Amino acid sequence: MSMRIKAVVDKFVQELKEALDADIQDRIMKEREMQSYIEEREREVAEREAAWKAELSRREVFFFFFSGIFFN
Repeated sequence: MSMRIKAVVDKFVQELKEALDADIQDRIMKEREMQSYIEEREREVAEREAAWKAELSRREVFFFFFSGIFFN
């Protein structure tokens, strides 16, 4: 009788370990996906910021160029 109980307990423990391992792997995968998503958003923001700075610089050059023509 105790061998049957031990077998049942051992099976339960093994299934629990497998379930926990699957859960850990799922969490790791989700964390990697989230990190990838964050990195992509950060790249997009950096690209927009660079484009905005380039446009601002272009406008400053334009302004200074024409302000020198008209105000001097």
